Amino acid sequence: MLKQIKTLTKLQLMNLYGINVYRYSKDKNAKKKSRFMALLYVAVGFMLCTYIGGTVYGYAYMGMSDIIPTYLIMLCSVFALFFSIFKAGGVIFQKNSYEILCSLPLSQTAIVISRFLRMYVENLIISCLIMIVGGAVYGVLETPDISFYLIGFLVVLFVPLVPITIATLIGALITAISSRMRHKGIVSAGLSVGLFLLIILGTADMSQMEGSISEDMIYSLLETVRQVIEGIYPPAVWMGDAMINGDYFTCILCVVVELVLYVIVILFVSANFRWINRGLHSTIARHDYQMESLKKNSVLKALYKKEMKRFFSSGVYVTNSIMGPVMSLVLSVTMLVIGIDTLQEKLGIPIDIKGFVPFVLAGILCIMVPSCVSISMEGKEWWIVKSLPIKTKDIIDSKILLSFSVILPFLMVSEVLLTIALRPSLMELVWQLAIPTIMVLFTCVFGVTVNLKFPLFTWENEVSVVKQSTSAFIGGIGGFVIVFICVIPVILAPTEYSDIIKAAICAVFVGITAFLYKKNISVSMTDL
Repeated sequence: MLKQIKTLTKLQLMNLYGINVYRYSKDKNAKKKSRFMALLYVAVGFMLCTYIGGTVYGYAYMGMSDIIPTYLIMLCSVFALFFSIFKAGGVIFQKNSYEILCSLPLSQTAIVISRFLRMYVENLIISCLIMIVGGAVYGVLETPDISFYLIGFLVVLFVPLVPITIATLIGALITAISSRMRHKGIVSAGLSVGLFLLIILGTADMSQMEGSISEDMIYSLLETVRQVIEGIYPPAVWMGDAMINGDYFTCILCVVVELVLYVIVILFVSANFRWINRGLHSTIARHDYQMESLKKNSVLKALYKKEMKRFFSSGVYVTNSIMGPVMSLVLSVTMLVIGIDTLQEKLGIPIDIKGFVPFVLAGILCIMVPSCVSISMEGKEWWIVKSLPIKTKDIIDSKILLSFSVILPFLMVSEVLLTIALRPSLMELVWQLAIPTIMVLFTCVFGVTVNLKFPLFTWENEVSVVKQSTSAFIGGIGGFVIVFICVIPVILAPTEYSDIIKAAICAVFVGITAFLYKKNISVSMTDL
């Protein structure tokens, strides 16, 4: 079985990072895309290292060195949880590979362990980045004993286990509940979004601990931060203290508990793997079909309906695309409840909030628009679409309409709430409506452009397209980054030129959107 685990794990990891494509593909474009994705990973890793190093230095500068190990462990756990929670069900119980592997003489325990190891390795890489960079900065500033590094080595190996275990249980539960429903994609997305909102509310509650903190604790920032982390994830505090104090017993005890929990979940999933997969992926056919009158639609309408059905049939697709719009509603409701004056007072920064709200709303709505992966989501059925006598324009239009249809209801509700909350003047209202609408439309078209450049059709799991592909990365955060860049001239310019700059930004992006759209519809689908 060990040989099977080794082989299956190797296959999982090779497919995960596109190593096989780079090593064996004879397609030069595929190799170029693989190298480009590697550079993106390096760039993101560099930004993460810079953030970690700066944060650790800041804590040390403020005299809060004792909280640094705890903070690093907490950060590793949060990353592991968020990177795993919405894809654990799809990775562990992926349907396509299950059907293939079941026909082979493989142990189901080996299959389960290989998938858990894949998730472990993914999160271990991030944990190593955080702990090595943070630990190095801490070591230079504080010069701890050798026990700090020895215990830190154990911690970094085992810290992802509990978050992965929790993510697997939650992911499996969401997948199990939604799979028995008729509209399982919508149900799965609803459960995932509900969980996301609970996490946000929980974080908000933690930030309101001020009422239960004594006056002495207010002056002790170290103790306050420590209590917040302990309230969220107590093992981070225990292992952080063990690193500082050289407490091997506490460290080993935490490691053993985490390892036992991880093994128990693996054994449980292994023992019930076939039963769980049958329950998740089997369907009940209805035999009461009756022929009714047939309806005829235009090509665009038929493609649009197909896109909507495909979108709502995938819980991962819906969840990933709807987080930004949901966050826009959270922002709007928060501003309505808190009020503009209270928010201005809490920020303590002399800025015109009304002038920046349109950019903030646009940036949030532009995170992970569906169009950035809509072409890749066709998968192995793409040949059917491109072999039909359909214009490229109709295919592209259906992808853009899908994205805009998903975002538009959230945009409209957010605009109404923000108008009530901010009570803008006529000109402020114009920018509040125009900037988010134009930027969202631009991002929808930009997403298609990116996906045409970096299509991925040979996927086995939707997670690899929606969360891990090049187009998901560039198209998913590209719109947000561009909106953020657009804010800079508004901040730097004098107030009297604000309207001119905003008008120029809108005009430029209308032009860019038109240019990208013409470029998209001129692409030959047979070349993809």
